[in-house]
Amino acid sequence: MEKLADIGALQAFVAVADSGSFVEGARRVGLSRSAVGKSIARLEELLGVRLLHRTTRRIGLTADGQLFLPKAMQILTDLEEAQTEIQRAGAAPHGVLRITATEAYGRQVILPIVASFLERWPTVSAETQFTDRVIDIVEEGYDVAIRFGAPSVSSDLIMRVVARSSARLCASPDYLARRGTPESIDELANHQQLVSGSRHHQRTWILQTRAGSPVSVAIKPFLLSDNASALRDAARSGLGIACLPRFLIEQDIEQGILRPVLAEYSTAEFPICVVYPTRRQLSPRVRHFIDWLVAQLR
Repeated sequence: MEKLADIGALQAFVAVADSGSFVEGARRVGLSRSAVGKSIARLEELLGVRLLHRTTRRIGLTADGQLFLPKAMQILTDLEEAQTEIQRAGAAPHGVLRITATEAYGRQVILPIVASFLERWPTVSAETQFTDRVIDIVEEGYDVAIRFGAPSVSSDLIMRVVARSSARLCASPDYLARRGTPESIDELANHQQLVSGSRHHQRTWILQTRAGSPVSVAIKPFLLSDNASALRDAARSGLGIACLPRFLIEQDIEQGILRPVLAEYSTAEFPICVVYPTRRQLSPRVRHFIDWLVAQLR
């Protein structure tokens, strides 16, 4: 294996090239001017090329120096990041973890995971914002967001799929006893529909069987709400049929509080993603929480 350049020599070369001065370069790396000069000379001898033009008045880069400088800078940056990452890997997480998620998923799924994480790492505290408003986590200073669907690609964010879910139709036993149980998609038009969305953005029910093609349901909301928990409460109280995420209604169905409607139908699966800013070195609390979240949602 060929002899590699000394890191100190790379640092000296970058400092001198960036400052245009042996004196200033030496000051930046904490060495004498003579030591920096000898270090760069050894580097040039190793590479077999001259990197710097030296005159009594100025210092400039040769063509080889111009080619080598960005590569040397990248080597030093990569080494610093690798060293920092390894050092942080052994560091215990601490500080405030700021998390945002949708209201229903946050309360139903994320909060228990946060609680177990805080129990595991008592030096961490948490601040949660469970809201159906899409928060700009960079602008508002959040560490992690949990989002449904594929968020728009942004150079400021990293997205990682941590789970998948789908939605299904459900209603209370009381409602079905009063209004009857629909036997086909077409019969949904004769029922009170509890629909997610707002007057400006109403969502359509697009359902499918495992083997079938998607079917769009004609929507005429009896109740329109932008809050999934409110729709679940309305369904539980017998107000109509809702199409809700499985994670939100599984327990109610198991306990008989809600019943599946047209059980062979559901929406297409959608990804549940953890989103976080593209900081090169994640803090230990964020990195540990993302790993914890992924493990809990498997």
